Amino acid sequence: MSLGSLEAPIAAPAADLLQLVVAEIRDETHDVKTFVFRPEGGVPRYAAGQSMTLKLSIDGETLFRTFSLASAPDASGTIAMTIKAHAKGRATRWLHDALIVGARLDGRLPKGRFTIDSRTTDRVALVSAGSGASPLMAMLRHLAATKPDIDVHWLHAARTPRDILFARELAALQARMPNLKVAMLASRPEPGWFGFAGRLGRRLVSVALPDYGRREVFCCGPAGFMEEARLIHAAEGGARELFHVEHFGAVAAVPPPPVPADAPAGGYAIRLGGKHFTARPGETLLQAATRQTIVIPCGCASGMCGTCRVTLVEGSVEMRHEGGISPEEEAQGYILACSSRPRSDVTIGL
Repeated sequence: MSLGSLEAPIAAPAADLLQLVVAEIRDETHDVKTFVFRPEGGVPRYAAGQSMTLKLSIDGETLFRTFSLASAPDASGTIAMTIKAHAKGRATRWLHDALIVGARLDGRLPKGRFTIDSRTTDRVALVSAGSGASPLMAMLRHLAATKPDIDVHWLHAARTPRDILFARELAALQARMPNLKVAMLASRPEPGWFGFAGRLGRRLVSVALPDYGRREVFCCGPAGFMEEARLIHAAEGGARELFHVEHFGAVAAVPPPPVPADAPAGGYAIRLGGKHFTARPGETLLQAATRQTIVIPCGCASGMCGTCRVTLVEGSVEMRHEGGISPEEEAQGYILACSSRPRSDVTIGL
């Protein structure tokens, strides 16, 4: 946990929006598509496993949604996101139904600490469920290009065999990566399925990935799946620091710090562009904005993913986060809205 009080620098850094042009759209399964974008001005630097926030205009409303990049950093001039259309997901349904080749939209620079560059060993396991395979495929593609002899195991869980992602590419990668082993798990197997069947459990993992506890694991999927994968890794003797997860949903709440005794009863005045709102004593910038229907892009709301990064233009805040922002970014004047509580009137910028 990182805790500190920050005051705005003299000048705010420039905005980090990119304009993206849709170069290609590929069907992966019945409800998953890969969107390939060509950023104007070139692809920004990023690490395999990072995510990107898209700015979407839907029916006159602006929505921000964060998705993992499925592409590996290379010289193709494009970046890709593999996105599942959720039945009740307004943004993902719009992307699937309305986005066409040639369309333009804005995105923020890639961010995140869930990257293959953070690994400390050469014995890796990539464990995913559903569309959680997306950032792990970025990692595997990067390893195939930079370290094809690495000892890596891929374990992916899907509802049915038809929902499994990247099966053909994984088969092709095995021909190029001699130490790549692939295991697929279907919770609802169908006739003709010869992979693993059922749900993730310690017995299944012991067969599919027998040295799981001795590997550095990168895991992405629903919260329950990731927790089960973590518990199995720990039960097999795995070190906690060798288990990495990607978070886009809320994690366990952390008690807020005490409200300062000198906090004004009426709260603090917050300015974001042309909008003005009030933060109650002890309330984060994100909580205050959400309560007053002002949109700040948000992923985990727990200080981990970095999606809600904003610029502190004026004023001071107390920030307590879980690694979603680097010391270098803090020095440049960035803060996380979900983790920052005003200590004065504040001006922020997206």
